[in-house]
Amino acid sequence: MFVHEKRPIRGIIFIILSVIFGLIAGLLIKKSAEDASLITTLLYRFIFAVPLLLLFAILARGRLALKVSQKKMMLLRIVFGFAGMVFWVLAIRNLPLGQASALFQSSAIFVTILSPFLLLEPVGIYRWASVLLGLFGIILLTDPFSGYVSFNIIYGVLAALAGAFLSIVLRRLGKGDHSLTVALIYNTSGAILMTVAVFIFPSEYHLENFNVMRDLILLGLVSAISQVFFTGAYHFVDAVIVTTFRYLQVPLAGITAFLLFAEIMTINEILGAVTVITSCLIIGWREVLKRDSSKL
Repeated sequence: MFVHEKRPIRGIIFIILSVIFGLIAGLLIKKSAEDASLITTLLYRFIFAVPLLLLFAILARGRLALKVSQKKMMLLRIVFGFAGMVFWVLAIRNLPLGQASALFQSSAIFVTILSPFLLLEPVGIYRWASVLLGLFGIILLTDPFSGYVSFNIIYGVLAALAGAFLSIVLRRLGKGDHSLTVALIYNTSGAILMTVAVFIFPSEYHLENFNVMRDLILLGLVSAISQVFFTGAYHFVDAVIVTTFRYLQVPLAGITAFLLFAEIMTINEILGAVTVITSCLIIGWREVLKRDSSKL
């Protein structure tokens, strides 16, 4: 495990860089959506993330780069991580980028809902109120009463739900296993799974031209870089600060998608995104208060 040293400026820089590279990954997925199949996109995403993660894991742990102690939890991390990745990519390919990003960030709401059942953690009235606020935000984002609801909305909700289960699993893994090792094994497993998928569905592997291949290779690299900065941020600042700054991705995604793809979020979607972020920030704030009171 890393030695935690509080350096807030460095931690904030790391998480902002993680957000920027994560946003670039989303833009690359959106850009290549019409020219590369889902299987092709995921194959390149996983395969080209592995070398960088392997390098950083070796630098951090040497011969222990692939050693994990909680194998069952690692398997769950692969399952929920892979499911979340599939739904996240589908959401970005089929929804406006800002809307997809806001839906995915709502995973903190689902973590709070699941905590009493899976973590046996009590949830107070303020956090339940935040959950209700967040669910209202999700309703605004998806606008189910408009008379037309895209089935693609389900991808964003399922990505958030898978992300919630993943967060719970990572809490357990973080207590005994190195985060870079966990990320390396997960991405290696994803690369193997997608290679098998290509052999099973060979017609699904296709690239229109070299530019698409370049974009998908970049997707794998920037995804790995985002993950390394995200992991590194936790070693310099508290988790709640990391989570708070991650919400920058929602407005940045909306603005960038408007500039590059002419995607315009409706007023309801913007209000929904703001409501979801507010809900998640309140949940994070209550988490800090709970942690601080337990130290007294």
